[in-house]
Amino acid sequence: MEVIMDEYSPRSYDILVLKYLCDALHRDAMLTLHRTKTHWKNDLGSDQNVKFNVLIDHITDFIGQFKLKYPNNVNLFIFIDEYLDETYNLFGKPVMSLTDISDWQKMNEHLSEILTNDIKYSLSNT
Repeated sequence: MEVIMDEYSPRSYDILVLKYLCDALHRDAMLTLHRTKTHWKNDLGSDQNVKFNVLIDHITDFIGQFKLKYPNNVNLFIFIDEYLDETYNLFGKPVMSLTDISDWQKMNEHLSEILTNDIKYSLSNT
């Protein structure tokens, strides 16, 4: 799923790709977990988890390219960096509380809303 940013692609396309990658991250993150009554278990050595970590690295690289191409989006960068740090730290644990996952999902929903609104705004100005 290697996606490389083109220097000539429009902003709306780049944001759409970023949203796709973040949606894939959420989906893949949930696939690494096994729920119990009191917490979530995460098999850190599973193939699914290895693929998940590769996706995090890929999104981090994509964000680096995005920062170079759109240097004025500081607030978006701060939030995405925080989201990726939280994701990496949370999913680097073998056991997570139900609350931790719920809070992370809310953060993911907020990021999805930000990106969706950015796409709509970008498209309305073309």
